[in-house]
Amino acid sequence: MDETSLRGELERVLADEPPLGTLVGRSLRAGRMRRRRRRVGVAALCAVAAAVVIAVPTLLTSASRPAPAAPAAVAARTAYVVVGTDTVLPVSLATNKVGTPINGLADGVPTRDYLSLAASSPDGRTVYEIGTELSTKDASGIVVPIDTTTRRADRPITLSFPCPPGSRVPLSSCPVYLNDIVIDPDGKTGYVSFDKGVFPINLARKTAGKPIAMSCECRVMAFAPDRKTLYVVDPFPIASGQPPRYQAAIVTPIRTATNTALAPIKLPVAMHSLGMGFLSDVAITPNGMTAYVVDGRGGSPYENFVFPIDLAANKALAPVRLKARGLATRLVISPGGGTAYVVSARAVTPINTATNTAGPPINIPDRDGLAYDIALTPNGKTIYVLTPRGVIPIRTASRTVLPMIAIPDVENPSFDPFVITPDGRAVWVATNAGILPISTPTNTAGSLIKVGAPGSIAFAR
Repeated sequence: MDETSLRGELERVLADEPPLGTLVGRSLRAGRMRRRRRRVGVAALCAVAAAVVIAVPTLLTSASRPAPAAPAAVAARTAYVVVGTDTVLPVSLATNKVGTPINGLADGVPTRDYLSLAASSPDGRTVYEIGTELSTKDASGIVVPIDTTTRRADRPITLSFPCPPGSRVPLSSCPVYLNDIVIDPDGKTGYVSFDKGVFPINLARKTAGKPIAMSCECRVMAFAPDRKTLYVVDPFPIASGQPPRYQAAIVTPIRTATNTALAPIKLPVAMHSLGMGFLSDVAITPNGMTAYVVDGRGGSPYENFVFPIDLAANKALAPVRLKARGLATRLVISPGGGTAYVVSARAVTPINTATNTAGPPINIPDRDGLAYDIALTPNGKTIYVLTPRGVIPIRTASRTVLPMIAIPDVENPSFDPFVITPDGRAVWVATNAGILPISTPTNTAGSLIKVGAPGSIAFAR
């Protein structure tokens, strides 16, 4: 059993109630998927997951992730759902109808294995899905561009990484399993993380640059608001060896102008009863001064931390300890940058970014299930928390927890399940069964858009 699966088992064993769903963030899930692939072997890789992309112009959210932005007319909004290994379904969010399937695999490309991850260009004209191209000689990472106008897939962009000297892998290049994808807000460059670093991709030329090699199991990434720096998280504060040797986890800045990695920022080793945590999310304040990294840890009582990083000095500050129950997974930052909200299985904890102190947790009713994801409206007034039973709205000013909005088939978390329009009047949620629109003024759900996709689905950034 690998470290991610072990951590999940410990969380379930030590939970204060029977588990109601998977409680890990997107990076935890990506790590589990990647390790499962390694166990079954390269030849047996096959995807059953899916990803949903809203292909419209994008903007930067307060968490420094590109987030889909809505045009004036809802009729222009289309979701693209990756299903299985070679099919993409367009879904009209105006009519709630599924369009003609798109062949997402160019002719002559061997079978591939996909993560439930995709991204759209800032102008919404191209969707990029990531996966692994399989052949008898290699297992390369691939990025498949899909033209949303013609609804045709272009030739995949191949991402290969040479095996180091002395490697036992009997391939011409080492297997590349991709973990995350982000698109520069200027639309010129994409970045894809993998176990040994990050691939820059020239989106105009549709070619991959030289991989930016780093000593990390690179996972989630976030742009600074000025777009000059990309921050890459190594989620495992653990060194190789038996028994494990715990070490400081790192966040590595990449200078996007030159695509060079700067000196890594080491985070404090916040030891606790279980000895290890998992860095599952990163967000950056709108002024670009501070990054916040979630360190989710199990145990009883739960011992979760948030690491603030001074980005001007590239130095980690004292960790913020959370008092909320349950495993911490994700966070969002208010539009003004004054508060970071961290979701744990049983609560949302506000952190004052001026003092880096945690306020009293906003507890979620036990009957509403264990939370695992969070979103924030553009005006910062309402938080939406996702559980296996539905979506819980929370008013930030009054800390009022509103009645849960029930959602069907949300037993398995999705990657990036939320999309909120810039005017804050609608939120779409990815579920196992399809896409559910919610009116934020009334907090009522509309009709479920069924896509017929197996496994989990997700909105791209």
